[in-house]
Amino acid sequence: MALPTGTPTDDSDASMPARALLKRIDIGLTTGILALFLSFVGIMTSRATFKMNQETQKARVLPIVQIDLGYEDIGDRSEARFVARLTNVGAGLAHVQRVVPLQNGEPVETIREFDDIIMNRRMRNNVGYPITDAATGFLRPGASVTPRAYRMGAAGSELGAYLRGKFGPPLDGLDLEVCYCSVFEDCWTVHHADRAMPTSVDSCGMTDTPIDYFQTYIDQTAAARLETSQ
Repeated sequence: MALPTGTPTDDSDASMPARALLKRIDIGLTTGILALFLSFVGIMTSRATFKMNQETQKARVLPIVQIDLGYEDIGDRSEARFVARLTNVGAGLAHVQRVVPLQNGEPVETIREFDDIIMNRRMRNNVGYPITDAATGFLRPGASVTPRAYRMGAAGSELGAYLRGKFGPPLDGLDLEVCYCSVFEDCWTVHHADRAMPTSVDSCGMTDTPIDYFQTYIDQTAAARLETSQ
């Protein structure tokens, strides 16, 4: 017996809900994927914005330590000075944590060794007591510290010959290594000899144990004087 015209078969009755369900699933899946994509884009945008803001803040408080090491004002030999000076030429506070004089890459352990690098013994006997500051600690923008300085005075009479190499290479292999950090605890090392940009490092070591060889020199000098006076 033929079915009346327009009467759906059992197969069409079953396929219509299935197609409707699949259509709803497709729409829901597409909407979910789009929402997930937009959420991902939002997260990445927020992260990029946060990182950019953080880098901007770091740039605003970036310390840059400049090292001066050698003789100054040598035009007037009696007024000439040997100086080791640190200056913060950056925009933010520098926490100087390590200051080490070097000769040919090796630490200069004693004040006598340091003095023998920068002058001859006769000159050393004619200069006065050195100017000394703490080399490590916090250094504000635009500020300087001079952990070691000698005014030559009478020793200046031999300074020209010394600088010309009469007594051996002047300042032979002398360098100064400084490690410092910002308020964000980003750290750098810088050397006087290579005149390069500061090198980023993970840390300067233990922050509660500064390394200041110039302070060690002061302690060595004090100990020697005490021993002499006894």
